[in-house]
Amino acid sequence: MQFLFNDFNSCLDQPFTLVFNGTTHPLTLISVDRLAASAAKGVPEAFSIVLRGNREPVLEQQIYRINNDRLGEMELFIVPIGPDDKGMRYEAVFS
Repeated sequence: MQFLFNDFNSCLDQPFTLVFNGTTHPLTLISVDRLAASAAKGVPEAFSIVLRGNREPVLEQQIYRINNDRLGEMELFIVPIGPDDKGMRYEAVFS
């Protein structure tokens, strides 16, 4: 399934669940941003999302199975981008 900006934008502040090695990790979608450079190149749906999880364990960059009640199950390549005051942040880019 190809996801669009509005698919994720409608899920801001909603819970997501990452499943890895039989363990679930709660995530929250905290931002959805259009990628301006891609829009200038004629790819209007290029965007990134940022999910926040617990500070520990820090998940390595790789493809994970992630679930959301509205969007269903998906596999996303996420990259840890560092902590904020509430937990560890992870980014996924769609282009």
